[in-house]
Amino acid sequence: MDASSVAARKQPVSWIVQLLEWTTADFTIRLSTGGFTPWGEKIFLARDLTYGALGELPTFEDGIDSQTTRASLTIIPPDQTALAAIADRKHKRSLIQVWDATLDGDTGFLIGEPDLLFRGMIDFPRLVIGETWEVVLECATEEALLNEPNEDRRLSNPFHQSVWPGETGLAYVTGLGRKVYWRANTPAGTGGGGYSSGGGGNNANLS
Repeated sequence: MDASSVAARKQPVSWIVQLLEWTTADFTIRLSTGGFTPWGEKIFLARDLTYGALGELPTFEDGIDSQTTRASLTIIPPDQTALAAIADRKHKRSLIQVWDATLDGDTGFLIGEPDLLFRGMIDFPRLVIGETWEVVLECATEEALLNEPNEDRRLSNPFHQSVWPGETGLAYVTGLGRKVYWRANTPAGTGGGGYSSGGGGNNANLS
């Protein structure tokens, strides 16, 4: 954490707030638990007139063993239009970040640099319908992608172009009839298909 921010927290006239930034292809939402908060060229608000306000932030904790960090972030939209826009599943894997910041209680300006609490992506939205409409954004860190099975990833033209659209380097390459699996064991009964690393054989005559 920024040294000046740490020092300011020992003073009676400082506020501790959280800043949230959610970036999608359609919009960028910047919300603050401390009201109007400028940070460089960015402005964080207590309530976005279009998309609403922060409802609840969790206690951010690291994952355990093979689990990665997850977080549930709540946004309270002002109407059904905002609810539909926020809860759209096309925002899956969009970037969301949360910082812990210190404000000067007299000026309302940041002291030092905010400390990054969470950087992740939207996994899926969950609706809570009651006296108010809430959208709970279930989020995971980008490292969670490392735990996904990759049996579908193989050395082939279709997969190559799914990663690099329009790049036809494998379109006319021969010898790709066999599947080469990446970061996954070759399925039983396929007769191999993986490439072995180089380094020479043990039976080579070096004399």
